[in-house]
Amino acid sequence: MPRHLHPTPARHARIATAALALAACTLLAACSGGTPWGATPQNLPVALPDLSRAGQELDGASGSTAGALRVAERVRQALAADPQLAGQGLTVEGLEGGLIVLGGPVRSTGERQRAIDTARRVPGVSQVVDRMRSP
Repeated sequence: MPRHLHPTPARHARIATAALALAACTLLAACSGGTPWGATPQNLPVALPDLSRAGQELDGASGSTAGALRVAERVRQALAADPQLAGQGLTVEGLEGGLIVLGGPVRSTGERQRAIDTARRVPGVSQVVDRMRSP
């Protein structure tokens, strides 16, 4: 075999560098034009969901106990922030999957519904179970 065809470490390095450069150029050329039908992030033919609150909405819905506790605490804060519900002694239990159990005394049907609606609006709540009691 002629000497110039013997593989050497320097020759391997040059071949590897050339292959990487070719691959990089190919990727850049493929990425620069979007797709053959013109779909770029600015003009996708499908509606993309609003992901700005994804972390909040999914927090607790993944099945983690820590997530359930965080969602329950946010529900407690929302109930305490409502002047008609604050100080009523409502209890909030957070379960996996964003399930919230409301308990404690309520004075009226309207107050019960207000507590349920308030809990449902909290990000991460998937379902509210009513265990509240009327006097």
